[in-house]
Amino acid sequence: MFIDEIESALHPKAVCQFLDMIDNIANEMGLQVFITSHSYFVIKKLLLIALKKANTVSCISLNKGQEVKICDLHDGMPDNSIIDTSIQLYEQEIEEVL
Repeated sequence: MFIDEIESALHPKAVCQFLDMIDNIANEMGLQVFITSHSYFVIKKLLLIALKKANTVSCISLNKGQEVKICDLHDGMPDNSIIDTSIQLYEQEIEEVL
């Protein structure tokens, strides 16, 4: 199953619930699911789903002008620009508050 930009027009809470439903359906039917996203929430929820699984949950990061990065979400959040930007915004917020 292929789902492009799963977070489009969905609230982050709805995205999390939708990913749980997809995980359940995929497990019951033995489906392999490919999801594209630019959302920190999607990647974080997939990491939390991965932590409950014994098998590999791969994350492939594509950045223009760079080599493809493939990681297993069991190893933590991937090193990519979506995660980097989310962390930078969080750090900036902390600096502004303090």
